[in-house]
Amino acid sequence: KMATENCDAVNMDPDIELLSDEEIERDAEAYKEQGNVFYIKKDYTEAFNYYTKAIDMSPKNASYYGNRAATLMMLCRYREALEDSQQAVRLDNSFMKGHLREGKCHLSLGNAMAASRCFQKVLELEPDNSQAQQEVSTSSVLEFHLKTLI
Repeated sequence: KMATENCDAVNMDPDIELLSDEEIERDAEAYKEQGNVFYIKKDYTEAFNYYTKAIDMSPKNASYYGNRAATLMMLCRYREALEDSQQAVRLDNSFMKGHLREGKCHLSLGNAMAASRCFQKVLELEPDNSQAQQEVSTSSVLEFHLKTLI
């Protein structure tokens, strides 16, 4: 009887863990979608809650941090939005919206030089990005004004 029990343990379904990972991703994606619904309705507090649930389930997904950063920006919580944007680009350095949001947060927090670096990164990834081109000139104007104040 002991030998049979050992065999049963060996014959366990090897896909169980893989399936649970897929389920986690599916649930995280569902939370993100729910967050998007609230974001579109301009209910940023609820959107924030759902994006946070998505991040809790799948903390390596750059777009979840990017979405939460956008929400935090709408709530004028730029320092937290900056952290989420930075986490997004740490997870995926080619995540253009992450760099763009990071730059906008830096601008909102009065750090024109850091903002400029972020927008330059966007232009490396996407040279024709008109939003980044616009922001680069905005940040250089701001940088100029800050220098003349000092």
